[in-house]
Amino acid sequence: MDEAGGGFMSSEENTDERGFLDLISNPSIGLSKWYIAIGAWGLVLAVLNLLGQIHPSYRVSWGGLLTFELLADAFGDKHTAPTFVAGDAVFMLVCALLVGLGLRSINESNEGGLASFFQSMVINDTWPALVGGEGGMMRAAGAWCLLLGFGFYIAYSAMYEAWIDLGVYSISITLVAFGFALNAASRAPPGDDTVM
Repeated sequence: MDEAGGGFMSSEENTDERGFLDLISNPSIGLSKWYIAIGAWGLVLAVLNLLGQIHPSYRVSWGGLLTFELLADAFGDKHTAPTFVAGDAVFMLVCALLVGLGLRSINESNEGGLASFFQSMVINDTWPALVGGEGGMMRAAGAWCLLLGFGFYIAYSAMYEAWIDLGVYSISITLVAFGFALNAASRAPPGDDTVM
């Protein structure tokens, strides 16, 4: 019997709920990589916001931005808005938690631990394709799209304090998405010759 509602709770509901919580707290390697990427990116944006470098004239309130201004205004004037608010602390804590969960999961799941994971980000078969390595034109185009997408976002944002600019995001995300797609397609097994 459920203590709170006085009704019976089925074991199926309990299993589904526990499965979802387990999925979030013990992510797969693929989800762990997303946790690390999103968490690290959020931490970088939070630090840039604290330093006043995220936008030329605005300071971001993460609590306001992520709640669609339900809790606070999303943007404040760079010179009059407070440098640090409670929403910044919560945002940074959530981002650090994502990075921590991702790193823990990869350390436990990956054969070589974190050292092997970080090494595989630099030493893999994608980056040699930039200069004509194995994988053909599709992998080479994917590698160039990834390099240009990340490079454009970092370079343009650093020069013009445009870390949260939607135009910069749209160009970067398009290039990175094409890069991931072409890279994955270059690894697909050959299909049937009769299928177009």
